[in-house]
Amino acid sequence: PQVRGASYQAKPASVALLSSTELRSTSKPSPPLTAEELYSPRYRYYVLALIAGVNLFNYMDRQLIAVLIDPIKAELGASDTQMGLLTGIAFAAFYATFGFPMARWADRGSRVNVLSFALAAWSLMTVLSGFAARFAHLLVARMAMGIGESGGGPASQSLIADYFPVEQRARAFAIYVLGASVGILIGGFFGGLIAQTWGWRAAFWIVGAPGIVFAVLIRLTLKEPVRRGQSELPEGVGLVQRIVYLFRTRAFRHLMLANGILTFSNIGAAYWTAMYFVRSFDMSLAQAGGLTGIIGGIAGTASIVGGGVITDRLTPRSRIWLVRVPVLAAIIAIPFHFGYYLAPSWQLAFAFGFAAQIFAHTFAGGLLSSVHALVGSDERALAAATIMFCASVIGLGLAPLAVGLASDAFQPSMGDESLRWALVCMQFAPVWGALHLWLASRTFLQELPAE
Repeated sequence: PQVRGASYQAKPASVALLSSTELRSTSKPSPPLTAEELYSPRYRYYVLALIAGVNLFNYMDRQLIAVLIDPIKAELGASDTQMGLLTGIAFAAFYATFGFPMARWADRGSRVNVLSFALAAWSLMTVLSGFAARFAHLLVARMAMGIGESGGGPASQSLIADYFPVEQRARAFAIYVLGASVGILIGGFFGGLIAQTWGWRAAFWIVGAPGIVFAVLIRLTLKEPVRRGQSELPEGVGLVQRIVYLFRTRAFRHLMLANGILTFSNIGAAYWTAMYFVRSFDMSLAQAGGLTGIIGGIAGTASIVGGGVITDRLTPRSRIWLVRVPVLAAIIAIPFHFGYYLAPSWQLAFAFGFAAQIFAHTFAGGLLSSVHALVGSDERALAAATIMFCASVIGLGLAPLAVGLASDAFQPSMGDESLRWALVCMQFAPVWGALHLWLASRTFLQELPAE
């Protein structure tokens, strides 16, 4: 018989005998299991602890130099502008630029391999920084350290986004960012203590070496999860086209700018805060490192974790809270930041600084979660690299250098208080950052793809 003009052919008996369940399984393969289905909650939080540990080493190693500025400056004969260059753009330019090829490696290959390699590389560069005989040697080591650290963020954030569903990501990203606060605490407190006891070179050696061992642990025990949610772009699209595609989303653009501007004031200026306590209140390196470590570590921890928990609790009502929580926190922190650097005594400065940090980093979990909600799994490392680029160029790159330049400019009229007024000028930036967060919230829900 003819069926719509086609010749009828009998099906083989073997096919005819298949059950309906077998036919469905052969015609449409089952989707790969998600991380929640493959791994126990205990293992997933073990992975999160490992990734937070990588971020701890990341910020501990990079923050260490902040408490060593004056002894390095004295021994190597550098100016505040040179030290601003060393802590800022020399590191950030390489950190930001190499983040993109590292991200493509992570998006197309093993994120675990990228993470372990990056950690081992920057830890080695930290150790080698302690052998610098000239300013130029330390400058090269910081550049190489930036290349190593550029692989940490993209691989880490992509792994977290695939290990945790969207309703748990703000808290997961908050724990990840918490590693940064703990790293700042250790780098500031123990770095200052080690430098005061054995010298600034020993601080680089002692702080840098454990990261190499931790990199081996990452490589041996962290498993590569199934990627969750694919991009709308075809496989052959190149790096530049993918970056252009990301920035076509208005919310993504404003989130990138907000993160960079907030980093400019919150983290970039923090490289000079220990020296602010030393110069304005005549403190020792150990005392200044301890105070800034407590502010960044304890208050920063409360800010990050609290922000993640609050955001995850509000997100089931509406995903708009992924952006609204950061907006509110950034606005509340502004007056406390001004009090931090205008205080007449170290006790009052400490109190204002602690209060400022309670709100200053609340944005972290929600902002990262909102960015990764806007992209597919095979673009998450690239999105993270873009976050890093904006934060590095605007924040880590320009902020320390800007403070150093401003401090040198204020020196003839302000003397020892020149650094204080340079830091005060930095505190107008969060107003601008909060504006971009608000603009992102206006289009976020409309541009949010299905999970």
